Amino acid sequence: MAIAAATVIVPLSILFFISGLFVNLIQAVCFVLIRPLSKKTYRKINRVVAELLWLQLVWLVDWWAGVTVLISSSGVV
Repeated sequence: MAIAAATVIVPLSILFFISGLFVNLIQAVCFVLIRPLSKKTYRKINRVVAELLWLQLVWLVDWWAGVTVLISSSGVV
């Protein structure tokens, strides 16, 4: 069981690590090129890039846990 889990966990952790490095690279480039011109634009771009990394983590946890979200309503507001 431990080997089967490791065959899934190790590639996913490597994927998350590499995407984290990529996000940091994008943030560094934006810091050098965009921040001196416009701090507001830099913050917007940085927020989106950081949010993508967190969304990837949430997706991985949801996928690993096998979570299914079911939303139902009666149609009455």
